[in-house]
Amino acid sequence: MSGQPEHRDPDELSVPEKILRVQDLWDDIARSPRDVEITPAQREEVERRLLAHESNPREYSSWEEIKRRLQGGR
Repeated sequence: MSGQPEHRDPDELSVPEKILRVQDLWDDIARSPRDVEITPAQREEVERRLLAHESNPREYSSWEEIKRRLQGGR
């Protein structure tokens, strides 16, 4: 955590302090991903995307391929 005081009202924070608070909250949530529930619509979208990938895997890029392209290594 960034060490921001927890008792300060958000209206008292600067924009950078607000961003740090949001990052801290997100990091805290990310430590327990199994506790994050997804909605039925989100689950349906994941299933739709998985089926689309399974139907035509060459249409999609792996994470390694995406990172390589972003780093200029096409």
